[in-house]
Amino acid sequence: MTAASCSSFLVLALLALPAVHPATTANKANPYSKPLPSTNKEGMPVRSARAKKAASLFDTMGFEGVRRMAQRQAAEPGHEHMFNSFRLAGDFLHLGSFMFLLIQFHSAKSCTGISLKSQELYLAVFLFRYMDIFWNFISLYNTFMKLLFIGATVYIIYMMRVPLKATATKEPNGIRISAVLCCGALVLALLYNDHFPESTMWNSFVEIAWTFSIYLEAVAIIPQMEMLGRAKIVKNLTANYLFSLGAYRVFYLLNYAYRFSVDPVSSREFIIKALSAVVQAGLYARFFMMYLESKKKTGVAADVVLNQKGIV
Repeated sequence: MTAASCSSFLVLALLALPAVHPATTANKANPYSKPLPSTNKEGMPVRSARAKKAASLFDTMGFEGVRRMAQRQAAEPGHEHMFNSFRLAGDFLHLGSFMFLLIQFHSAKSCTGISLKSQELYLAVFLFRYMDIFWNFISLYNTFMKLLFIGATVYIIYMMRVPLKATATKEPNGIRISAVLCCGALVLALLYNDHFPESTMWNSFVEIAWTFSIYLEAVAIIPQMEMLGRAKIVKNLTANYLFSLGAYRVFYLLNYAYRFSVDPVSSREFIIKALSAVVQAGLYARFFMMYLESKKKTGVAADVVLNQKGIV
């Protein structure tokens, strides 16, 4: 039994104990004395509302459920290991991917080679994942990053749909692919998530929405990869955007592994995050190899030449 298990059990056990007043015996012996606040008319001890709530919680969730809840609550207040080097490196690589994309849009006045459907899927990822931004404050950095990711993605979609619409690459299968990916992520989120069965309907919805966003992000790049599969040359800024986006997921995978080793993260949460990151990094693997090979031959400022086998 871990320290978190022992502490949660002892706290709940102490809360569930009846509040016995030291004068209970004397109170029973004197029928004319008024009952003390902690006893009823018969002089028997009465549980406080807090003790009743703790006992009800333990009866409903069981020891394992209470232990998991205590682990989460113990991990949340400090967030000592949340902003580690892997997380920060991943965040700034993610920001770098936005910068490469926006520089291309404003310098070349073109969005050719960028999948609009992938950008729309990423927007859905951020909206479902960060819906807790209104009530779950962790830090200014965390809130700023959430708003920045949402705002940057909205702006990219606006640029592709309005001023740069004429330069957008057609995606004949984009809607069908996006629908399949969303449905698959939703079904998987309903089947395998990390919410408590005894949670309220709202909390269950938030947890499933978060899980859905993790699964969807793992495959949101597929429309972009499908588009690259038809190309022979990728513009330098587009290639840098994709490389930064893939590297961000690799560092986040390292972040998940580090957090699992030092924080009381549930095994289900780790599996959901880690496997999704592995899938997404795997989708980038072939592009990484061709990117590095092309840059080695032609230089860091040159476009990336794809081989005849394509990306995927």
